[in-house]
Amino acid sequence: MTRWRLTSPVVKLTENDVELACLQVLSIKRYWYAKLHAGTFKTADGLRWLKGVPKGTPDYTVHHGRHRGFLLEVKRPGGRLSPDQEVQIAMIRRQFGLPIAVVKSVEELAAWLAEHERSP
Repeated sequence: MTRWRLTSPVVKLTENDVELACLQVLSIKRYWYAKLHAGTFKTADGLRWLKGVPKGTPDYTVHHGRHRGFLLEVKRPGGRLSPDQEVQIAMIRRQFGLPIAVVKSVEELAAWLAEHERSP
């Protein structure tokens, strides 16, 4: 007689998985967000080039009617900031004093938001 063993599949969360979950939490909490695209892009008609935000800028700008705005950088679980991101985030914090959340999970974002929403 053959015995079967059920094993759960190994599920590795991607940065896209974490990003989607974080954006859902922001929507539920009535935050407005916009993706910040880094780099240079050619228009669909091929006639012009558009310049995005500087390389290393966080992924999203996030705003709320009652709470201070912030920038959001999402990484996959175990992911790390690139050297460009480390430099750009440090510069934004130093020059502009903007809060920046760097999160690797939706739970990490929820904890960050709880603290951020208590701030003046």
